[in-house]
Amino acid sequence: MSAPPDATVIADLRPPPPAGYRWLVLAACSVAMFSCYYTFDALYPVAPLLEKTFGVTGEQLGLLDTSYNVAALLTLIAGGVLIDRIGMATSAILFAAVGAVGTLLIAVLPALFPATPWAGMMVGRFLLGIGSELFIVASTTVVGRWFKGKEISFALALQLLVARGGSWLADQSPDLFKPLFDGGWQPPLLLAAALGGAWLVFAVVYATLERSAAGRYAVASAGATDKLVLSDLVRFNLGYWWVVGLCVAFYASIFPFRTFANLFLIDAHGVSPERAGTLKSILPMFSMIGMPIFGFIVDKVGRRALFMLIGSALLVPPFLLMSYTHLPLELSMGMLGLAFALVPAVLWPAVTYLVPAQRLGSAYALMTFFQQAFWAAMVWGMGAVKDATGASAANPGGWLPVMWMLAGLSTLGFVFSFLLWRSERGPASHGLETSKA
Repeated sequence: MSAPPDATVIADLRPPPPAGYRWLVLAACSVAMFSCYYTFDALYPVAPLLEKTFGVTGEQLGLLDTSYNVAALLTLIAGGVLIDRIGMATSAILFAAVGAVGTLLIAVLPALFPATPWAGMMVGRFLLGIGSELFIVASTTVVGRWFKGKEISFALALQLLVARGGSWLADQSPDLFKPLFDGGWQPPLLLAAALGGAWLVFAVVYATLERSAAGRYAVASAGATDKLVLSDLVRFNLGYWWVVGLCVAFYASIFPFRTFANLFLIDAHGVSPERAGTLKSILPMFSMIGMPIFGFIVDKVGRRALFMLIGSALLVPPFLLMSYTHLPLELSMGMLGLAFALVPAVLWPAVTYLVPAQRLGSAYALMTFFQQAFWAAMVWGMGAVKDATGASAANPGGWLPVMWMLAGLSTLGFVFSFLLWRSERGPASHGLETSKA
């Protein structure tokens, strides 16, 4: 009598999932990501209304992002252990539910506690930070499980394109959903809460597809989740730390700017809330279109360090142009949008050239940890400086120190990218400038 077949063999004998099924899984995750990104960015177009209705200060507005960042830092410290233990399907539902609750609290707590509206919003943003950051980790892992080979890059690019569409829609919301904004601060945030509900619905759709496939198809098991290993602080090469420096300076410039962009454009340039949203939407629009294109080009021609140098150089002038010139605002936003597409498309894959594969998870987690920490500090600092200088529509000059902060930090990012480019032109290069993928 023969021994019973091993369960692994049975799994290997199952047919691979049909292409249509795999793309359906990706579609469900991507639409959930769209809603997730919308809920994050929906707060910023409402900032002028919060300032007018509750007297929310710049520092308090910055702290709303800081609470999100603190939640993100805690998830990095956890290292994704929860995802490994409870599985992808359950994780997606749990994290989407936490994020959906956070978006609802952002919309309702200020009305319940009008004396401290920003404190109630901080609770919601903290929950949103836990839900969205872990959901993004889970969704990215989904692509690695359901796609392989040359399909992975395209699938990831497609997922990000759809997700960035959520940011674009949030930026455009003052124009597209003007009647909601005419009704005050709460209706736009209730719309975001409804998108939070859609996020949860499509997370359930994904989880249903995942569980349905478990007994029918051979699907790759999840790899090890990124873990934060602090001992690697002294083990990575100098090129990796140049990339980390660029990452920190880049994201701690562009994301805090997006936090205050609506207020800045309205106060300093006198544009309408609708036009401010349209201008700010240029950034995610360029990112949606440009990232897959730049990723394809870099894979073909190499020159990764040079492309990062060019992208970081594009980030510096717009903050000064918007502060000291009357050139069309579309020019500055277009430059920021190009940088927002070019730098991320090259920066994250570049780490794979600088770090051994067995330490890649730790490398990404450390990089993201520093990114979130400096982003939290920068957005709080910008808010505090805005309040100290009295920046407002009546005092647009008060915005100048805030813009100096952004120009200075983005200049530091350019320095890091130059140091990386110079090191990759020497004998100790890691292949970033070669065309070999």
